[in-house]
Amino acid sequence: MESGRSVGRWRALAFTSIGHMVNDGWVTFIPLIADIVVNEKQTPLFVVTLISVSFYSSAALLNFLVGHQADRTRSQGRMLASGIAILSLAFLGFDFALSSPGGGLLYLMVVAFAILAGFGSSFYHPIAASILNSSFGFSDRGKALGVNGSLGQVGSAAFPPLFFGLALFFSQRSALALLSVVGLGASLVIWLGLRNYGNVHRASGVERRSARQALTRGVVILTAVTTIRAMGITGVSVWLPTYITFVRGAGVSSVLGLTIAATFVGAIPGQLVFGTLVERLDKRYVLGLSSAGAGVAVIGYISTGGYPALAFIFLFGFFAYSSFPTLLSLTSDYVPPAS
Repeated sequence: MESGRSVGRWRALAFTSIGHMVNDGWVTFIPLIADIVVNEKQTPLFVVTLISVSFYSSAALLNFLVGHQADRTRSQGRMLASGIAILSLAFLGFDFALSSPGGGLLYLMVVAFAILAGFGSSFYHPIAASILNSSFGFSDRGKALGVNGSLGQVGSAAFPPLFFGLALFFSQRSALALLSVVGLGASLVIWLGLRNYGNVHRASGVERRSARQALTRGVVILTAVTTIRAMGITGVSVWLPTYITFVRGAGVSSVLGLTIAATFVGAIPGQLVFGTLVERLDKRYVLGLSSAGAGVAVIGYISTGGYPALAFIFLFGFFAYSSFPTLLSLTSDYVPPAS
């Protein structure tokens, strides 16, 4: 019995990790897409804000609804795969938008596909967290979330240089289309690997609590902290490509891709380290350490140049992108699996 449970949980970790690589790889692309649109179409810089607000607002508004629907239908595996597919199709849409003549049609298209991408991205984190929290016990949940999160950052680190590498042999639009095909292929793999996950867990007979019952004082405070933290980290992430392009003068080039990749390379060990720390220390202090470290790293980056700046941007990724093992592990404490 334990052997079967062990196989099931490692299967869950493997396929959710594939999803995390693709999901976070695409999410990394939102600021890059905005930067590419501004440079290629010669649009005003407010387009960066337009695309970012459309994407993140859509993701935030739909995140709760997607998680609630997954809980209600108990079809987490299929929904996870569907989210990855929707996200990949949205970037095919961005590829199509870049061929438009510009003007109002361009703005309408990029907003529409940013909203669609936000919808697709809203599937992964609540559903994957639910799958992993129900698959792993308290003693090893932090490590599992850390491993999963670090593999998500592998996708974030790999997508930008992979895109610019493909663009050297093809065009930027062709590179974007090829990556979209890879994303659709990954969604099919996840669908096949987790398609029966919800059906297996439906039989557990555990009664679900209502959303009102789940909103405890701890959850409300944690939500407020998460919102403030996310505003700072997302603001840096959204404008970093534009800052590198215009202020640092790198342009839309492989230098931009490698610098962005360095941010997410730092997140790979960061996820593992913080995933281990949340099992050994007070999780609230670990969350505070990661948030303070991210802030210091940003100040260091904008105050320096060359290799020191690269080191600080690496440290920013190390501290900032630790939410999966820290915040979601904390959430599981405030909202027990039975809820």
